[in-house]
Amino acid sequence: MRVAWVSPMPPMPSGIADYSFELLPEFAGVADVEVVCPRGGLRRRVRAPRGIPMVSPEAFERRAGEYDAIFYHLGNNPAHEFVYELAQRFPGVQVFHDFLLHHLIAHLMVEAGRQWRRYEGIFRDEHGEAGARLADLRWRGVADEFEKFAFPLNRHVARLARAIVVHNLESAERMEESAPGIPVTVVPHHAGSPPPAAAGITREEARRRLHLPQDAFVVGQFGYVTRPKQPAAVVGGFAAVSKLRDDALLAIVGADRTGGGLQRLIDRHYLQGKVRIAGYVDLDHFYLYLRAVDAVVNLRYPSAGESSGTAARALAEGRPLIVNNAGSFAELPDDVALKVEIDGDQAEEVGRHLIRLVDDPPFRAALEAHARAYAATVLDPARCRDLYLAAAAGQLPASPHTAA
Repeated sequence: MRVAWVSPMPPMPSGIADYSFELLPEFAGVADVEVVCPRGGLRRRVRAPRGIPMVSPEAFERRAGEYDAIFYHLGNNPAHEFVYELAQRFPGVQVFHDFLLHHLIAHLMVEAGRQWRRYEGIFRDEHGEAGARLADLRWRGVADEFEKFAFPLNRHVARLARAIVVHNLESAERMEESAPGIPVTVVPHHAGSPPPAAAGITREEARRRLHLPQDAFVVGQFGYVTRPKQPAAVVGGFAAVSKLRDDALLAIVGADRTGGGLQRLIDRHYLQGKVRIAGYVDLDHFYLYLRAVDAVVNLRYPSAGESSGTAARALAEGRPLIVNNAGSFAELPDDVALKVEIDGDQAEEVGRHLIRLVDDPPFRAALEAHARAYAATVLDPARCRDLYLAAAAGQLPASPHTAA
């Protein structure tokens, strides 16, 4: 099978670039795969895994009819603009890493100020005159970010697809309403594998390299720090355990998008010196921090319908994981991840979970073992590869809800 894999690639600033880079080697010897991606500039040229050819979007346009399957990896990062455009011109298997596309579309067509009429047309087609009025309000600057979650704006792409791939059951159910009659299958977010630079590194060595104290209880929060990541609950929950463990440390690994809100939270809880804000890091350093921490807090509400790559990697590393009991996180077994209700006191629940992890080593060890076992089976990259190929070949499971 000849396959085109249309996706950003490292070092483009998209988690899906890393996702693709990790999964593509699994196709070696099973399918003939080419990556479609802009090549970048002289100083920041993108790269594909060794042995995987890469072609430009322009070259792909001339050869699109030569492939047996085309996978379009759609996400809300601006780096996915070329994927979004090609998926509408040469439809194939549309892979929705997020259920919704509104964030990407609003950025390209409104916030970058280039395609207002196109944005209005999409909104009108998917939501009628009320949608057109909402589009007009956003153009005038009268809008709220929550509207991007309430109005997915994915139908115009989904309904062109020959098949659809999503990463969780919730998105599969919703996608069947957005694109009726088009086969949908679930390919779980694979667990990935550490980059060579992180291979064999122990927790002690990771802490040494990162200048973290060896005996501290270290909590990690990974990814962009935004309002849906519930930073108040993360910082507030950590504050509870820091009162019991004076050596507790919170490592926030990801770019801060709170406009100063994160630092205010730290100051409010008197956590100066107990929080390390690492900022955006490359995948090598991401794994160093993941190896160094004792637990990961990965809250997300509202959700864009995504499945978390951080969660998948944390499970593969055997890290106790604290998540919201909502969206794709709710699908994780209770013996694999600790859950926090979105309509309760999230900071209190996070703190209670962290304190138990400190106070109950056998419970923590069992959670770590279950996490590794789940990642090695359900999230196995080879299994995910086979599900992709089955989706392309039309050999879907009996029900899309059995794939995960």
